[in-house]
Amino acid sequence: MSDHWNFYPLLVDGEPASIFVDLGIARVAPVAKFPNMAYLRVRMNHPREDGLSSQQEFDTLVALEKDVAKTIGSNGRALYVGRNTSSGNRDFYFYTNDPSIEAKLIEAMENWPSFQFQTGTRLDREWSTYWGFLHPSPEDLQRIGNRDVIDRLLENGDHIDRPRKIDHFAVFKTPTDRDQFARYILAQGYSVSQERDASEFEYGIEFDRTDRPDQIDEITIDLYRNAKVSNGDYDGWGCVVED
Repeated sequence: MSDHWNFYPLLVDGEPASIFVDLGIARVAPVAKFPNMAYLRVRMNHPREDGLSSQQEFDTLVALEKDVAKTIGSNGRALYVGRNTSSGNRDFYFYTNDPSIEAKLIEAMENWPSFQFQTGTRLDREWSTYWGFLHPSPEDLQRIGNRDVIDRLLENGDHIDRPRKIDHFAVFKTPTDRDQFARYILAQGYSVSQERDASEFEYGIEFDRTDRPDQIDEITIDLYRNAKVSNGDYDGWGCVVED
């Protein structure tokens, strides 16, 4: 149904955590024919001191995940949507219409006798676990997007600690909102390169400033928040490769 997976760090109950989630399923979630949430909690045998997974166990956990996901998804009655790693546990989450899913999870774990685990299910027609826990916040989505751009720069041999002109984009519902945002970014040292009216409902602005890509999270989160103050949306950034 979808295949757009990404990860992001966060805190869960005050502890370091890492969520790996299918962002693509968000386009259609909640899926009415899969009203039940099921989970499998696996206790890691060799977690790091901070409760995250260790390199020592990396390959084993990857193989376990593939095995479980294949077993659960084999009959088309369940969707694997994400996992959370924290506090020494790796929790896998599924949405399903299969009443026997817990039995299938237990069966899948028979291949991994060295791991302790537990399972559970509950009705979740609105997919609240997916939207309220697994899916990243808007600011985390921005950080994920930043990391994807940084990865592409690095793949092209970029030195991301080198300052260069970085282009930014934002859109607003009215010219007044756009003008308010423009006043803010000008005060922060940005230069406005272009304003465009794509439609009566979208008033765009392109602007730039010299910065370092390896510091982009702090920069873009500030722009994201201030675009929201002006009833708009920060729409991303780009720059040339500095090799």
